Amino acid sequence: MKKRRCFKKAIAGISVLAMGVSTIMPAMPAVAAEEQMDTKVRQGDNMQLTAEEAEGNDYVLYTVNCGTPDPSVVPNQDQERMGLFQSNVDQAFGADTGTGAEWGRKPNDAYSAAINNGSDATDIGNSFIYMSDGSDITFDKYKSALGYNFELPTEKIEGLEENTYEVTLAFKHYWDNRLVNIMLEGETVATDISVNYGEWVSRTFTTKVTDGELNLLVKSPRRTSGKEDPILNYVKVRAVKEELKEVPEYSSFTGTKGDTLYDTNGNQIQAHGGQIQQLTVDGKTKWYWIGEDKTNDYRPVGGIHMYSSDDLYNWKDEGIVLRTMEDPEQFESDAYFRELYGNESQEQKDAVFVDLDKNNCVMERPKMIYNDQTNKYVIWFHADGRYPGSDADYGKAKAGVAISDSPNGPFKLLGSYKLNSHNDPNGNLGYDGWEGRGSVRDMNLFKDDDGTAYVIYSSEGNQTMYVSKLNDDYTGLKTAPDVAVEGVDFTRNFEGWSREAPAMFKYRDKYYVVTSGCTGWSPNQAKYAVADTPMGPWTEIGDPCTDWGSGTTYDTQSTCVFPVDAENGKFIYMGDRWNAGDLSESRYVWVPVEFQPDNKIALRRYEDWTLDDLNDKGLFDIITELPSVVSSVTDIMKQLPSEVTISYGTDEETTPVTWSMGEYDENKIGIVTITGNLTEKGREFSRDIYIVNPSTLYFFDSGAEKSDYFDAVKKELGNKVLNTVTDQKYTEENKAGYTGVTEAESPESFDIGLHDGKSLQENGWWAGDGKNIEYAFDLNPGTYTLAAGFQEWWDTQRDMKLSIKMGDQVLAEQDFTLAANDGNLQVSQSFEVTEAGKAVVTVSKRGSANPVLSWIGVLGSVDEPSVGVNKNSLQHAITMAEKLEAEQDANNCYTEESWAKVQKALDDARTVMADTEALQEDVDYAFLKLISSCNLLTDGIQKMGLNAVIEGTKAILENEEELAEYTEESVEAVRKALADAEKVYAESGADQETVNAAARKLMDAVTGMLVKTEETRLDILIRKAEELLKNKDQYTSASAANLEKVLAEAKKVAGNSQASEAQINESYANLAKAMTDLVRKGDKAELKNALDKANEIIANSGKYLEDTISGLQAVITEAQTVYDSGDADTEKVGEVLKKLVNEILKARLKGDADLNGVVDTRDSAEVLKYDAELKTLTKEQIKAADVNEDGAANTNDAVSILKYAAGKIEEF
Repeated sequence: MKKRRCFKKAIAGISVLAMGVSTIMPAMPAVAAEEQMDTKVRQGDNMQLTAEEAEGNDYVLYTVNCGTPDPSVVPNQDQERMGLFQSNVDQAFGADTGTGAEWGRKPNDAYSAAINNGSDATDIGNSFIYMSDGSDITFDKYKSALGYNFELPTEKIEGLEENTYEVTLAFKHYWDNRLVNIMLEGETVATDISVNYGEWVSRTFTTKVTDGELNLLVKSPRRTSGKEDPILNYVKVRAVKEELKEVPEYSSFTGTKGDTLYDTNGNQIQAHGGQIQQLTVDGKTKWYWIGEDKTNDYRPVGGIHMYSSDDLYNWKDEGIVLRTMEDPEQFESDAYFRELYGNESQEQKDAVFVDLDKNNCVMERPKMIYNDQTNKYVIWFHADGRYPGSDADYGKAKAGVAISDSPNGPFKLLGSYKLNSHNDPNGNLGYDGWEGRGSVRDMNLFKDDDGTAYVIYSSEGNQTMYVSKLNDDYTGLKTAPDVAVEGVDFTRNFEGWSREAPAMFKYRDKYYVVTSGCTGWSPNQAKYAVADTPMGPWTEIGDPCTDWGSGTTYDTQSTCVFPVDAENGKFIYMGDRWNAGDLSESRYVWVPVEFQPDNKIALRRYEDWTLDDLNDKGLFDIITELPSVVSSVTDIMKQLPSEVTISYGTDEETTPVTWSMGEYDENKIGIVTITGNLTEKGREFSRDIYIVNPSTLYFFDSGAEKSDYFDAVKKELGNKVLNTVTDQKYTEENKAGYTGVTEAESPESFDIGLHDGKSLQENGWWAGDGKNIEYAFDLNPGTYTLAAGFQEWWDTQRDMKLSIKMGDQVLAEQDFTLAANDGNLQVSQSFEVTEAGKAVVTVSKRGSANPVLSWIGVLGSVDEPSVGVNKNSLQHAITMAEKLEAEQDANNCYTEESWAKVQKALDDARTVMADTEALQEDVDYAFLKLISSCNLLTDGIQKMGLNAVIEGTKAILENEEELAEYTEESVEAVRKALADAEKVYAESGADQETVNAAARKLMDAVTGMLVKTEETRLDILIRKAEELLKNKDQYTSASAANLEKVLAEAKKVAGNSQASEAQINESYANLAKAMTDLVRKGDKAELKNALDKANEIIANSGKYLEDTISGLQAVITEAQTVYDSGDADTEKVGEVLKKLVNEILKARLKGDADLNGVVDTRDSAEVLKYDAELKTLTKEQIKAADVNEDGAANTNDAVSILKYAAGKIEEF
């Protein structure tokens, strides 16, 4: 880097291999040439060089034996050589007397002065330069330095890497230990290199020099006295042979192999502790990968790096999006920082520099989210490191926050902050203590679907993981830490577990978080937990890794889990494989996330895998209906399909399946778990099936208040099961139940206590000391089987006896053992009853452990007198179902799935009906099946109403004489609506909304037909009343008869040319009342139509007189309640419908002066006649005509009405 031909200060912004890429080698002696060759001193050739010359000199351009007593002597001549651009091995900066090249030690200044040390010129370890501690030198940690500058070629040299050089520095002394930093081209490339007494320390870097001058500085900014000032023994500058850089093009992920990943420029990707997400920026959707730049190992901190990709395989370098700083002067000297922070106060700049000081800060775990409201990209990161007053690398423990308008930066740091804490001075805050409360270390961000964002971080000395809500801008906490409420604004999770590296993600309304233990850069075993909300509570599930290496998470530490296609369950886990010896060589491991039932996930070893491997990893739904209830174990496999239809989210597919289940006794009842293996998917799923024996007479889920299995038994067998509740105490009235005293009844003296569980086996009775568990059953003569279920709840072997007695007679008994690990034992015992009576079943102990019982049931057949088989009920059920069958055939009234069950039950019933040898049990079973399936029918698309409207309309159109009374336009509208309705009726895929719309459109067209002759209000109402009576069977006989009577009277008045206006109005009112008094026979269709009309009026309320619709909304609310109610009877429906229609009829359109329901030119004429005193109008008519609301109906109103009727204006 060259600022001027003599020594210059470091200029920020010049990069080391594109923003700090360097190679830091382990401490070692200088590399020797393969063969010492004679090298002629180059003179006055203007820095000309060939690749052959460079190769002949082992590419050495400069060798510096710092502080040598004799610069003409090449030290260690068996290893070292003179450089091509020098004639001596040390000099002050200036032109080389032999080659003319300008190079040498930087000049002394007020902050630095180099002093030679050493008397032996032959060994590079025996001479060095060190910093003078003279009184004329003022130490400045940013400016004090030893350094050299080297002139280099500016033109591309064929065979050599352009502007690329290898620089080696070495240190050795016998003084006090010290730490040094190395800067190349104005950028620090290594910090805190330990140079201890008598040790040889060397570092080699590769750097870019684009201005013809290499600048090298060695500093000790952390020195506390002159004894810790920098020294420098040796510098070597070599050209780099040009090699063809291979830029890989990836089509797979390296996975657990952890191969080095390179960007599209062929450089190693530096994005550790990072995050990947898909964003659409400027209309283009890409993947973005943000992470820590570890180019320079732990320090100097390279900043936050961003990459982008179109395919997730190949990544383009988008650069450092949050840069770090060398020196506070950069706020003024560097345009990048000046533009971002130039307007900030000095106090804010000082705070920012502490967080961005590349030589002292720690910048880890960067995560970025986009704010849809502010259109800003927000980065949060673990901001740590040394700061004034503390030399600890992890003592600051804050969260840094930066924002930008683009994911590619530049990001402006807003600051770093402590976050929520326990806020209890006496609480266990770990090594953070009360003064360090709110500390933040490993952290992550999560943005939920509703836009709420959270920060997840380890705190309290890494003992506890916090989840805190962010504010709306995502730039801070939702609530300040001093007033935040735990459980509302933040939660504390995994207390005392010491978990870090959180990676939260969401799938199917469940939130998952993967974490690691706290073992520094060394890997450990991951854990994951699941919650219903981002703030918990969290339920730990376990280790997500399933294969060898799981104990170290396949040698990784979690950093993020990101969705590729969340809806279909495609997620990728990304972990860092840290290389503690050289963090720049850390790797990335990606593996698919496999979702399993019960909120489990699996991370398996994958190598060289592709995005196709994400298929079939999500949770899948079984679309195929599987049997849930069977009558026996042997029935299970018979009813299971050989293939199932599954869905991972959006698409469905059919795939083969094989089935397996445990071994069960043929008399098994209760719950059986089956496992389905999707053979082509490599996935499994399980289902519980209830075995309900048709001969079950009693079943008790012991001690349970609710039992899904008992509900299934009752649903399947109905009243054949004699008990009506899950469990009960025996009485003479209920005839079955337990007999002992429960602990709940008498805590001090009881026979049995309740073990409260969540399943059939987990729930049950346990006997008190020396007590038994007893059930009693009133039984008629017959043959029975007692079945009882057991589960061991307390890891104890129990030797028990089952005995069945009737009085003193032992009907049967059996000894059995419940093993300590047995979770599902069933004991069955057959017995016979010869006389009706009470059978007592006792479960007692045979050893020391008291008995337990999960459930008990009695199966069997009762000896009944021989009677003929009665099929009357079955025949009635068949007749009923056949009517439904005819309806289904004609109108497809019910869903295909629900009708299929009815059809099967109906066919089975017909078979039983025709079977002359069918038993009564078979007949009853067929009857129950048929009735149950009919009751469970689900309405399909109802087209009966549409069909009725179509048929009625056809009948109207066939009456040519009546049609002649209507205008051609209105009749044609009916014909068109009819054609549309017939099309919808014939369309098999039409939904209910479409069907209803077609029916309503056709009804509106018919009722809207206009007569050619002028009609009075009464004529219109009469016609409407006649239309209503065409469907009088829909109304109660009384209300229809009343309308017929009033209609006849109205027709007489209408036909009487001598009828007075008062008579006409009275007749109109009477007819209107009779129409509104019509009561529907409980059908809500008319109520729905009335609601639609009323809502239409409200939606267009501006067109109506306000006082005529003032009461409409309240009635709409009442009517909607009745319509939505499933309990509304005919009376309620009729009552509210009447109120609603009455309110609708009150509605008066503005401008409708003749009150005929439309606003047209005739209304304008009516107003003009009234204004000319040629006609009188009622108060109601005047109010409608007064459209400008000035209290009078006059010419101005008539003009407005005329414009409205002509479509010139849309509202008054």
